[in-house]
Amino acid sequence: PASRRRSLSRFAEAVRTLTPHAAPTRLPCRDKEREEVHAVLRAAVVSGGSGASLYISGTPGTGKTATVRHSLRLLASEKSLPPFRVLELNGLKLDSPHQVYTLLWEALTGAHVPPMSACSALERRFAPAVQRGRKPAMTARRTPAETLVLVLDELDYLVTRTQSILYNLFEWAASGGGPLVVVGISNTMDLPERLLPRVHSRLGIRRVNFLPYTHKEIASIIADRLDGLD
Repeated sequence: PASRRRSLSRFAEAVRTLTPHAAPTRLPCRDKEREEVHAVLRAAVVSGGSGASLYISGTPGTGKTATVRHSLRLLASEKSLPPFRVLELNGLKLDSPHQVYTLLWEALTGAHVPPMSACSALERRFAPAVQRGRKPAMTARRTPAETLVLVLDELDYLVTRTQSILYNLFEWAASGGGPLVVVGISNTMDLPERLLPRVHSRLGIRRVNFLPYTHKEIASIIADRLDGLD
């Protein structure tokens, strides 16, 4: 029985390293994409999120989210960088696409408000021209010194009939009205081409495509994950 438990323990460790939610220390077969994503995110953090956004596309299971998380972990370990924090949202897990407004406002201020009220408050916060014309009905309890990196996974599920949610989020990042970086991750390769021109123009500022892995690359990834195990 003891021998069997040791055997099962070995397999359990292998399963843990192969799960999609594992945080690998290396990302083989994605060197080019990793360097490009890291360079964009680092520059965005250094500049305080001024006018920064990134759009990442590729079929499911091609390492998009893992690459972004890996880059953010590396940036967090750089003590010389300006402070930043990360808010990761998955469009598939939201009650409705508009809930992204509530969660973003809550991350910035700590206040929980309905989606449409949050959208109006965010518009006043990130659009300087609107801020000059009206006095905000709601204000943040504090202005965060750090840049907020908003990672929107499963971006496809935030597409509404008017496409206003995608436009607003990327427009706020581009406006330079606040320290905001938006990273959109989509499982659809041609999503920007299917959007309205004004939305497409925002998503197309910085774009990284992840092509499917080959059989040889998949074998290399599995071998790398299992390296060092008994």
